[in-house]
Amino acid sequence: MANRIVLRGGRVLDAKTRFDAVADVVISGGIVEDIVDEYEVGAGDDVIDASGKWVIPGHIDAHAHFAGTSDFGFDSVIGLKQLARAGVTTAIDLGGSMDTLYDAVRRGGTGINMASLMRITPSANISSAEPDRAELDQVLTDGLATGSIGAKMWGGYDPLTPEGTARVIEACNTLGTHVAFHVGTTETGSRLDGLREVPEILGANGRLHIAHINAYCRGSILEPHEEVIEALQIIEELGPRVVSEVHMAVPNFTRGECAPDGSIVNDVPRNCLRLRDYEANIDGMRAAIRDGYGSVVMLVNDRLDLVSGAAGLAEFDRLKSMTPMSFPVNLPSTAFALTAAKDGEGKFVVDAVASDGGILPRNVNIEQTIAMVKFGALEPLEAVAKLSYNPARMFGLTNKGRLESGADADITVVNPQTGGATDTVVGGKVVLRDGYIVSSGGTIFTTDRGKIAAANSGIPYEIIEPLQGLMYSRVSDPS
Repeated sequence: MANRIVLRGGRVLDAKTRFDAVADVVISGGIVEDIVDEYEVGAGDDVIDASGKWVIPGHIDAHAHFAGTSDFGFDSVIGLKQLARAGVTTAIDLGGSMDTLYDAVRRGGTGINMASLMRITPSANISSAEPDRAELDQVLTDGLATGSIGAKMWGGYDPLTPEGTARVIEACNTLGTHVAFHVGTTETGSRLDGLREVPEILGANGRLHIAHINAYCRGSILEPHEEVIEALQIIEELGPRVVSEVHMAVPNFTRGECAPDGSIVNDVPRNCLRLRDYEANIDGMRAAIRDGYGSVVMLVNDRLDLVSGAAGLAEFDRLKSMTPMSFPVNLPSTAFALTAAKDGEGKFVVDAVASDGGILPRNVNIEQTIAMVKFGALEPLEAVAKLSYNPARMFGLTNKGRLESGADADITVVNPQTGGATDTVVGGKVVLRDGYIVSSGGTIFTTDRGKIAAANSGIPYEIIEPLQGLMYSRVSDPS
């Protein structure tokens, strides 16, 4: 059995300490033991050759989907595999089921860390689009007891009223849980107008995680660059009370569901069709798939892929529209501008890069962020901040997202030429080696309210404290 894991000869990058040098990282007992110029390897040490590669704190995907199979129709194990292959060491599901997550880890865990926010929606666990506080407190308490670390509202699919949305945020803030929002209410859409509504919903004291900012800058209301400018202004004015992320993939993901009369059920696909002047009904959807603008998400071997044309249309018709869909509506220029934007003090306006992927095949965070480094839009340490350090801080993962003695041994090794992850270590165990998953199981992050359920699951777990996350702690943090 190996005494230590040694990541040898890589360019070690840590945003917290500003460390940037070729060195050996020595791992023992699940933590980083040391970072030295040259470690003398002992008998039984497991050496990973990182020469020519970047060694960064484990990538934390602050917005993924892998525990909500009812929404996507695929086995959550696929999501866990796709995340692990992408170099993710910790993934947060924004709207999943803990029962689904426990089951997936038992059947096909990949060794990564995981947490989930429960979904708050009238179609699942609340009685109406404007729930009262007593109902919300009960729903949140029950969800936290299953192991969730907070809640998310999906405004683009199951919107609440503005008052109901504000009430969910207030209830989560009172309980000290994480709360995220895919913007949009019964009065606005999953667009810039939904983002414009956030300051009033938050009021003077609300705290919130605003999901995938670039999804609201697709040109539905203004020109895309104008929407970016306004979105940045809104986030900057909200200041430390909000955290946010951008995903870097061109394809979006949505649902193709159409009603019996041919109307499209959800706001997001309607917006996508209108962007290219297709009719916002089932005929427009079928035309978009036939033309290659719309794609159906299909299982190909053990991975998910996007299929359009005749094959995609046949699958759409076979499933009677009840299928995951994708449209190429996320503009690279928008994601680029939002990711790179800084305020007057030189701090990033948007905190992190996240995939909104997982089970959805767009886990390209590392590749796209390193592409921005190659272009000169980000410095290497800034890329590490976006991928690891800031996401750790968003969720109060105080011993992750950094590479220094005593930190958790969650590490991602990246080929800077391709942007792909080659190796990962999670909790001192190798998960990805030369691009292949070599581990199983995993660790669940939960709050103190969920520890009984986590313990009963039989899966290793750790207690985290959402109040240590940036949306709460940064208010009084001058740094």
